[in-house]
Amino acid sequence: MIRILVVFLVLTVHAEAATIAGYVRSAIDGEQVGLSVVALPDLQLGGLANERGYFAVRKVPDGRHLIVVSHIGYQSYRDTIDVAGEDLRLDIRLRSEAIDVGVETVITADRDTEVEQERTIQTSFLTIEPQLLQQLPATGEADLLRSLQLLPGIQSASDISSGLYVRGGGPDQTLILLDDIPLYNPSHAFGFFSTFNPEAVRDIQLYKGAYPANYGGNLGAVLDVSNRDGNREQFALSGGVSLVSTRLLAEGPAGDGSWMVSGRRTYLDPVLAAIRSGGTDVPDYFFYDLNTKITQPIGEGGDHLLLSAYFGRDDLDFDLGEAESFFNIRWGNRAAMARWTHLYDPALFGELTISSSEYESTTDLSFFDTPILFQNQIEDLTLNADLEYFRGSQNTITTGLRATKYNFEFVSSFNREPGVDLHESPTLLELYLQDDVQLSTGTHLRLGVRASRFSEADDVAVMPRFSLSQPVADGWRVKLGGGLYRQHLQLVTTEGFSGGDFWVPLDETVGPASSRQIVAGLEWEPTRKYKVTMEAYYTDLDGLVIIDNNSTVDNNSTRSEDVFKSDGRGHATGIEWFAEKRTGRLRGWVGYTLGSTRRTFDEVDGGRSFAPKYDRRHDVSVVSSYRVGSKWRLGGSFVYATGQAFTPAAARYTLTNPATQVREDLVLAARRNSARLLPYHRLDLSARRQIGFFGGDAEVYLQIFNVYSRRNEWFVQYDADSPDTEPEAVKQLPVVPTFGLEFAF
Repeated sequence: MIRILVVFLVLTVHAEAATIAGYVRSAIDGEQVGLSVVALPDLQLGGLANERGYFAVRKVPDGRHLIVVSHIGYQSYRDTIDVAGEDLRLDIRLRSEAIDVGVETVITADRDTEVEQERTIQTSFLTIEPQLLQQLPATGEADLLRSLQLLPGIQSASDISSGLYVRGGGPDQTLILLDDIPLYNPSHAFGFFSTFNPEAVRDIQLYKGAYPANYGGNLGAVLDVSNRDGNREQFALSGGVSLVSTRLLAEGPAGDGSWMVSGRRTYLDPVLAAIRSGGTDVPDYFFYDLNTKITQPIGEGGDHLLLSAYFGRDDLDFDLGEAESFFNIRWGNRAAMARWTHLYDPALFGELTISSSEYESTTDLSFFDTPILFQNQIEDLTLNADLEYFRGSQNTITTGLRATKYNFEFVSSFNREPGVDLHESPTLLELYLQDDVQLSTGTHLRLGVRASRFSEADDVAVMPRFSLSQPVADGWRVKLGGGLYRQHLQLVTTEGFSGGDFWVPLDETVGPASSRQIVAGLEWEPTRKYKVTMEAYYTDLDGLVIIDNNSTVDNNSTRSEDVFKSDGRGHATGIEWFAEKRTGRLRGWVGYTLGSTRRTFDEVDGGRSFAPKYDRRHDVSVVSSYRVGSKWRLGGSFVYATGQAFTPAAARYTLTNPATQVREDLVLAARRNSARLLPYHRLDLSARRQIGFFGGDAEVYLQIFNVYSRRNEWFVQYDADSPDTEPEAVKQLPVVPTFGLEFAF
């Protein structure tokens, strides 16, 4: 089918007039600049470069024409081109705008440009400049996922959680991609840090809901992160030193292409070893990351080959000092991909990608010579084939095929006796088609459909998607989006520490989860300096599953229906406000979310609906950055949120074993998640100063997390020796000051 489509499109393209095509890159390092606007204003022709920086403008008549290329954060490129009846290939280099307090950009939604061709029509879509991550206050060091938690509609589970709870969805409902490779547990230090190295990240794209047809596999949101390709112009070195780890990135040209290597490692293990030598019992712990990437053009026809890999691991060992008592927890991700980019024609852009992603975790415990073991592994091998057809300056068609082979394993044992033993190897086939069109009225419309077939299910799911953007007045725009979504994988999580989370597939006994989303938004942008957005969303969920903590299993015959309570229903609804100031000495944003999330399971709590732990009725964030002179920058963030839901105790009772007369005090649970922790609020501050550093540029920083040391509540527990049912709240982090250094040569 794909081959027939390619032949048809190529024949169609060759029947047209000249096509102007090429890549948009940074003049400094040769990195691709995706989503740039390319225009021939005299002809009223133009288009939007794709995420790889490739563009094509068709039906260009003979003659000399002005071409203008624009992108936020770069100077506009202007030149004249001569067209003489033949296709023309260009290599556009954009120069960065001078870093000035009047024009510096922090965060951009929809890539607005000065040529007034706003082509990003997707609802609930944000692109975030990686430099923003370096400027926000953080704990220890800058972190991508924890920074995203400052945006409206995104919550965290705790101070030490980098998990994303987007618009009432769990962390497994957000698809997280690194260079188009899914990562199943992108966290370190039990969720305290994410696996994304700030120096290595080039682009961050976030779809909070109603995401388009070229993505699939998850119910709620998409986070698409791309690492740097490497500097094509010269060798460069950058990195950072914090109280937690050391980071280093090296990059440079390789032939006509580039390479990049980035690494990060903690140095807590020698510090902890020194503490243990003094007689104090502390665990041994470390984590590391390694990112590599190579890009190389192939021939003269515009083909490119890209190789990318990621390796990360956490290791925690703790000898409890008792006879044969210890615990060891290890988890990590390994991912790699190879992508071939081919131009079938200047207006027909194709990609073939093969990738592999693996996540594994092992929890090995022993208490007084009683071993307990949990092992989980998920592997996928994926083949992607995508085509993008620039049908005209106002119309782009994309299509693709995806095939994924999974391998799941979850094994447990107690005292060397086998327990749960789950092994599954399902296959997922997906196909999508999408059309982006701009009408003469200024209306932007995206229509798409995605079909999927999971080997453990007996049907083909057809999922339509749409997005509409309509200008209604000067500076005002209305947006509408929605679609159907399906998910076949389940994350079993404690909603606290992430190292013990594990993935399992749903088999023929438990159907897939599905969601229906609708999003409506209103945007007001009076100038390039200010932007205000309001979005309302509603998500309806079916086929949800939760872990059954009281399930019993056979050693060799455990199935999904034995472990999960299925056929759950739910919904999430809310309104988000987002006001941002993007230029000037003082920059930042204010966000507010009013939301509600409910879940219902026939076999849980008598079939009554309940709020999941991460439901937050109110969520407020205020983020600011202020430049003082040419060297200092001050930053701050404040967050306030409704307390998380928890299940209180209704009564306490005692059971006596008639044979042994042993008494056991137990707590009778009340309605599930019918109580709330105290409201959560926190203030973080930071100060950064630019300095010279051995001939290069550097910044030193001081950050204070939780300035007024608010001991927010994490979860509650009950004292078995206490006669009452009052819960005892476990507190989160107090004030935590940190400092560090970031440099570049």
